[in-house]
Amino acid sequence: MKRTRNQILLFTLLVAADQITKWWIQLPDFKPFVVIDGYFNIIRAYNPGVAFSMFSDLPDAVRIWLLLGVTIGIAVAVVFWWWQERRRAGITSWLLTLILAGAVGNIWDRMQLGYVVDFVDWYVRSGGNEYHWPAFNVADACIFISVALLLVTSFRKH
Repeated sequence: MKRTRNQILLFTLLVAADQITKWWIQLPDFKPFVVIDGYFNIIRAYNPGVAFSMFSDLPDAVRIWLLLGVTIGIAVAVVFWWWQERRRAGITSWLLTLILAGAVGNIWDRMQLGYVVDFVDWYVRSGGNEYHWPAFNVADACIFISVALLLVTSFRKH
């Protein structure tokens, strides 16, 4: 029971961190700034689509409902998976907690705003050019890190 309670606490803290950072980025007096020159900035970006702005060119009504439907469907499936894993030893239920926190953070944005607020701008400056990774947020980081670790841990021997 303590493990489940701790995972629910982690979920709550991550969703709160995601929403607080997105609120801060949207303040009218927010100014983008450099964290590590040539590598990392904090910016304000709005993503109406999903990863790499896929589906952003769809009409608003279609895009919002399609992405909400798919994301909520995935989140429900992950809740069922988490429910089965929550008391088992290992890292899987913790990683599913991160996925759920990320999904809820981005679902909240999409329901409230019709798009997702992003702010982390990773890039590399080389030879006079800049190569940027698409901007992301706390929710995206939770999802990416946990899915990557789920894939890595899926190859271990049982």
